[in-house]
Amino acid sequence: MTLPDSLKDFVEERASLLLWLTFALLLVAISSTFKVFFPLPGGLMGHDFSLQLPAWLEGHIWFANNGLSIPWFSPSFCAGQPFFPDPQSVYYSFPQFFAIWWGPIAAAYLTLCISAGVFFWGGYVLMRKVFLTGPVAAVLTGGMLMFNGFLPHHTVVGHLTYHGFALAPWIALLLLMPARSILNQAAASVLAGVMLAYWVHSGFGTLILAGVLSVFLIGVLQCLRGGSIAQFLARSTLAGLVGLALSASKLVASFSFLAQFPRTFYQLPGAPSLGDALAVMGSALFLPSQWAYEVGLPRLTNMQFSLAPHEWAFNFGMASAVLLAALISSRVFRLARPARHSTTGTVADTGTTSSNQKRARQLVLLALLILGLVWPLAFNYYSPEWAAFVKTIPLINTASTALRWAIVYIPIIAIGTGLLLEHAGWRHWGTAAVAACLLGTLIQTSTEPREFYLEQAYDARSIMLADRMLGDGHFKGEITQLGTGGEIRVNGEKWPLEQNNTLVAGISQVFCYNPVFGYRLEKFSAENLKTGSVLAERDGFLNLKNPACYVYPKENNCKPGDLFRADQKVEATQFINFKPFAFNISKSQEWANLATEAGLGLVALFLLAWLWLAVRSRGAKT
Repeated sequence: MTLPDSLKDFVEERASLLLWLTFALLLVAISSTFKVFFPLPGGLMGHDFSLQLPAWLEGHIWFANNGLSIPWFSPSFCAGQPFFPDPQSVYYSFPQFFAIWWGPIAAAYLTLCISAGVFFWGGYVLMRKVFLTGPVAAVLTGGMLMFNGFLPHHTVVGHLTYHGFALAPWIALLLLMPARSILNQAAASVLAGVMLAYWVHSGFGTLILAGVLSVFLIGVLQCLRGGSIAQFLARSTLAGLVGLALSASKLVASFSFLAQFPRTFYQLPGAPSLGDALAVMGSALFLPSQWAYEVGLPRLTNMQFSLAPHEWAFNFGMASAVLLAALISSRVFRLARPARHSTTGTVADTGTTSSNQKRARQLVLLALLILGLVWPLAFNYYSPEWAAFVKTIPLINTASTALRWAIVYIPIIAIGTGLLLEHAGWRHWGTAAVAACLLGTLIQTSTEPREFYLEQAYDARSIMLADRMLGDGHFKGEITQLGTGGEIRVNGEKWPLEQNNTLVAGISQVFCYNPVFGYRLEKFSAENLKTGSVLAERDGFLNLKNPACYVYPKENNCKPGDLFRADQKVEATQFINFKPFAFNISKSQEWANLATEAGLGLVALFLLAWLWLAVRSRGAKT
């Protein structure tokens, strides 16, 4: 080995060590900042954990009884409801597995920390391998994604279903990264498809559309820089097909369930002017969430529900805003300077047709990029005519707030800031600027006001206790009663059971918390239900809803919300003991189940074959 080679290896090792040290410091900073919320004093948690933690406990009970088989329905909430068909269910997700292995509170905290790390490395590798930047710009992008306020603050209040958004830069990486062979390109597409399917199974819900748009915009940006459009579209198509196959079972079940409860009746708030819309979006993206709430909320109209501070948490921090403004100013100044005239003459353009085609290509891509960036802003604009039009768009018309579509800007702003830094020509000043930006962001993250989050009042103690007892074999889980409340005694102290927590006492909460039925249970009916035993017979029916009627009413000769018949007592008994029971499914569900099963098998075989060939090829080279 020559001296230059030794020196190069030494420099690369130093750089790698510094990178990992930077990541470790950032991870320690973000994990220590938010540790206080898991849980708050007195076992309190964010308000939407009242939906998530009981669902995790239900998943744990099902796993203890049935392993990884599909938990189609839940007896624990709403007097019997769909579980797997609920788009918010997360049984096949890492948080659910964490909850089974380490308990619900540790699961929530681990999900936050791991998602932050996934976001950092996704941004870093994407910048290095696709946008071909240096390590400094890549660290800036990774750090901005890691410290963006969206995932931490939504996790703190219980929106664990959003953790999958951290995969967005990884999906973009797999769809855009250079690959030497068609086999490697196919493998990258398949892995991207697996991640898209994970979005579905982890409960990302309607925000999947926003996530897909964010990935698409990253792809368009790279194609504008010379990337292959054909390759990006081909990989995206294959990834989409793989994702659809792996999630077909859940998608068909979810759409069958949601078809019974369309949520198009909520008003859609927005800003009444373009200036207000820009102020709303700008404050959400760069101010602490409680400040953004104070700045943005008065600018919205047509409000049906108030948007609490966590709904405004998309912020990169003010240090990022300052750096971005400086980079944009520097770029504008450089472009405005007169170009130096070459003294060597010019080369005649001999490819006019090719040049025109390239120009047209760039214009189309630029138009797509602009339209994609404008949509979240337009979605947050309000006029009666525009709101009426939006309410005619499938899936999007179910939204009660458009503000969450601000996530589209998160990856593109982080990547754009990194690219501007890469081409700013700041040299050593660039490293200092990144260090200052990350330090400023770290300080803001650790000190920004969070009174709203510290005042959350969901009591998680009963779920924590039941989960621990389930792991020790002292809690079985069985639903015997319908009710609207209850209590348990722990060491002589009464712990009240409210909302979905009543499953701890074997009570299925009638007035449950499930947004599928509406935030105020507008689409839920408690007709013919009585507090008391779920197996009590009256007029030929039991005191328990048959959840199959919510999803496959025609196939089971019933209507959504119907009760188990008295002659279905065996099925109802299986149901309340968290065991499978017999029900009929639709033909479309049968085909979807086959597609998912076949997809799982084919994807597993393909990836194993790809890994075997990769290892064999590497072994041959050595």
